Amino acid sequence: MEIWESVVRMVSALGVVLALILGLLAVARSAVGRRFLPVHGAPLVRILGSGPLGGRKQVMVVAVAGEVLILGTTATDMVPLGKITDPAAVTRLLADVGPMPSAVPQGVTQSGELEEARRATK
Repeated sequence: MEIWESVVRMVSALGVVLALILGLLAVARSAVGRRFLPVHGAPLVRILGSGPLGGRKQVMVVAVAGEVLILGTTATDMVPLGKITDPAAVTRLLADVGPMPSAVPQGVTQSGELEEARRATK
């Protein structure tokens, strides 16, 4: 009789531990998903182009929250090199990459340049 009681205790303890692990996994997946997935499916950062400068060094042109930035990147660092402010150049860069998604993330203020770029690509 004592053997069956210990087996039942062991199996129930294992079940509790597995339930706790699965519960923590579910919470972690939902927290990580909210952190790394874009809001409403619209990307906040778009890479418009990049070019290598040497081993593990490159220059990137990215669109972030309505601005077009030029970044220098290495394996461990990212340095802002400049910003493209000419509306015609912004429109041309955004048109070359393709149409922008229709959904806009909440909390992102769009500048007039981004609106002009969107109208130009439609």
